[in-house]
Amino acid sequence: MKDKNRRRTLVGILILIVVVACFHFFRQAPTKSQDVTTAAQFLQYFDQKGGKNINWSDFDHLPHEKDDAEGHAITYQLKDDCTLHFSGDSMDQPPREISLNLEKASIQPQDKEGKIEPKSIQTKEDVIRYVSQVGGDHVTWSDFDHLPHEEGGSGLYVVVYTLKDGSRLALSGTGEDQAPWFINLSLTPDKK
Repeated sequence: MKDKNRRRTLVGILILIVVVACFHFFRQAPTKSQDVTTAAQFLQYFDQKGGKNINWSDFDHLPHEKDDAEGHAITYQLKDDCTLHFSGDSMDQPPREISLNLEKASIQPQDKEGKIEPKSIQTKEDVIRYVSQVGGDHVTWSDFDHLPHEEGGSGLYVVVYTLKDGSRLALSGTGEDQAPWFINLSLTPDKK
């Protein structure tokens, strides 16, 4: 009887060791700002940070341009041909507005998650995955019709779609009869 209990205890300990080892070796390491080179990696970093405590200088390793004389807007070039845009009142404070411009997104190899159908798009990660899958120049207005949206614009036709995670996707161009010229994924909350 003692041998049986000892064996059970030993097997239990071995199972616990295997579970802990699997968790340790297979968990995903946090994304560091210096490792961000694509839109998908930026979303991982953004989500890890909870959308807060993001600093302008975190991405100085990327090619970038200041978009205004005061330097309160910077566009960073990502390797997947997307751009990351920060703007705010001061570079001493976290950016007030953070967005990804996806219109030039190049088609990436399929990831392990497989294809995503337009009607399944609900989150910012879904948008990145879909645009990367089809390429920015193959996105259509109707791909997002299932999402709540508002139409508007002055000079350009603009449709702003609201995603389940609170992000906003804006498409703009000459109209629904032609492909959108701009695809902008805004990650900061709408301040209406």
